[in-house]
Amino acid sequence: MKVILIGFMGSGKTTVSNLLSDQLNLPVTDLDQAIIDHSQMSIPQIFKRSGEIGFRQIEHQVLLETLQSKDGILATGGGTPLRADNRLKLQEDPAPVILLHASPEETARRIQGSHDRPIANQLDVIGLGKLLAKRQSKYEECADITIDTDGRSPQSIADEIKDIMSN
Repeated sequence: MKVILIGFMGSGKTTVSNLLSDQLNLPVTDLDQAIIDHSQMSIPQIFKRSGEIGFRQIEHQVLLETLQSKDGILATGGGTPLRADNRLKLQEDPAPVILLHASPEETARRIQGSHDRPIANQLDVIGLGKLLAKRQSKYEECADITIDTDGRSPQSIADEIKDIMSN
């Protein structure tokens, strides 16, 4: 991998990774999509059939396979850094791990109306804030750089990451 994007749901990982892919002519792997392709089920279906523990096991397996690629951009799922073994693998990868951070209010605005986020579907802004606070230290543990995405266009974030990668 050339760069790895992590962060809470709705922080912009997928959108920014696709912009970077276009700018840098690098393939992008969206880990959630790779999980769907691997399991031949949607994420809500995986949660319904196997629960969060089963989903996280599939996520770990697909992460390990994806990190073997030497070229490209990886956009992880919002929960990928929850497992200690995933954090370790992200830290060990030579690619910079960039944490995209959004406030709970911004996250709620971005994911409003989304039905493919089993963990967030029942949460309001306060619930999202509590979940983000619970995860924040795990994100920071494996991040090399943090970028605040509130009030910024995905293009400006992609441009900042491109600048980081060229230094």
